[in-house]
Amino acid sequence: MFLYRAARIGHRISKNALSGALPTGCRRNAYYRFKSTAAQPLNAQTKHVTESSDDGRTLVTTFPNGLRIASEPNPGHFAAVGVYVDAGSRYEDRSTTGYAHLMDRLAFRNSERFTSAQAMAAIEKLGGSIMSSSSRECIMYQAAVFPHDVPTAVQLLADTTLRPRFLPEDVDELRATVPWELQDVESKADMFLPEKLHEAAFQAGTLGNVLLCPVDQLAGATPGLLERYHRRWYRPERIVVAAIGVDHQELIRLCIDNGFADMAPSEQADASTAERPAAAAAADSHRSWFRKIMAGDKASSDMAVPGARSVYTGGTWFDSKPDVDFTQLYLGFKSAGIDNEHGLYVYAVLQMLLGGGGSFSAGGPGKGMYSRLYTRVLNQHAWIESCVAFHHCYTDAGLFGISASCRPRNEHALFDVMATEIEAVAAGSGRLSSRSAMRRPYASQEGATPLEVRRAKNQLKSNLLMNLESRMVQLEDLGRQIQVSGRKVPAEAMIQHIESITPDDIRKGAAGLLANPATVLAQGYIDGISQFGPQVAANHGIRL
Repeated sequence: MFLYRAARIGHRISKNALSGALPTGCRRNAYYRFKSTAAQPLNAQTKHVTESSDDGRTLVTTFPNGLRIASEPNPGHFAAVGVYVDAGSRYEDRSTTGYAHLMDRLAFRNSERFTSAQAMAAIEKLGGSIMSSSSRECIMYQAAVFPHDVPTAVQLLADTTLRPRFLPEDVDELRATVPWELQDVESKADMFLPEKLHEAAFQAGTLGNVLLCPVDQLAGATPGLLERYHRRWYRPERIVVAAIGVDHQELIRLCIDNGFADMAPSEQADASTAERPAAAAAADSHRSWFRKIMAGDKASSDMAVPGARSVYTGGTWFDSKPDVDFTQLYLGFKSAGIDNEHGLYVYAVLQMLLGGGGSFSAGGPGKGMYSRLYTRVLNQHAWIESCVAFHHCYTDAGLFGISASCRPRNEHALFDVMATEIEAVAAGSGRLSSRSAMRRPYASQEGATPLEVRRAKNQLKSNLLMNLESRMVQLEDLGRQIQVSGRKVPAEAMIQHIESITPDDIRKGAAGLLANPATVLAQGYIDGISQFGPQVAANHGIRL
């Protein structure tokens, strides 16, 4: 949600809904060093090395084939275990567009040990929660079960990740269900527009690759092609097995028994790290995303090779729907990725400082009612329905901005309000234009005050610690941190870094946003933004 949030589309098979946010991914430093421990191999063929964190809570074992196993002790009524594969839509090329989505949808079906019916029966018997999810940088499989059911959960996870069977009838079922899923996503602005935001912001591919499988690609998907995709990405050096509340040696034994240690290492180092120039920009951004993929437009699939660094381009995408009740507007900028540790925390605090939400809220502690987008936008303009800050963060880049909605024929004024709030936070020494100050005196304050920054940091720390009370959040946090950085950053170190952020850091971070071209999306009644948007952007020094 705050330090690391990769938008993902996933499905759950559960009796109890478990969800949470993922704060993760800072580079190692003195707080996070691991030390080796003498790990006795469990059999003559398995030579593994185990490291522990300085506080001894986090144990990470690396097998000779590159597979990593991580665990933390956290006794309780439930245990959590997951498998994290370093794959996703950003690594896909033209021939495999949307395959991560298909791998997610084929999870917990036919495998070497289980048929779909047997897997479903085993899941129902567990009585916990088991799910899979695909995102731009990870395909994850997670389960929360009673401690005595951990062996069964590991067996299910191992079979669906290591030994799936791609049967024609399963692929045929996807051809029938995925088009409906695409229509469902397009009908929900909160799911559809963030996807369009990525496509417009990263038009050269990688992070701009479509997250859901296009219909034309689905028509060409075969069991053989899916098998080839699985062999390419489900390699031991790209997989992390993580667990919370499971004895580490027991977890190692279960991984060995279920074939994780038997995976053959890649013949050469990860080929996806090779870089080459990004491909041509995507097709006309004014065409409807859904109509484009339903029509089989392959221009949007002409993407950069896997492993290439993301290239932020910025851009615009307008979708005219004059009959809808509200106009949706997104204003985004390039921000920091996980490889920029300090910037990651700066934009996390800035997101809390701007805050926002809907025009109606029950209020109460922790609801962000004193954030800038509430006090300076929602409380001042009755015609604005919602206004909230967002931050999508990935390994090498991020997207920060404001999303908002308003009644028709106010969209150009809404764009002006959103731009003013970004500009006001960046105002260190006269940055806010006099024209903005004259139009809205209440928004003319330059920079963030120490009180605002203190409040934002307290809210961020509160959200961090509250989310880490969830066992599934702890699990995802552990697995993704080990996968991304090879180290687990403890909550105490995160809090120390949050505390180090100053008002000057916030001003510089906001000013850094304006140094890059903007990404602007509008859906609904868009005549005003189409006609006056360029002039409004120029008034605030925003490049389109």
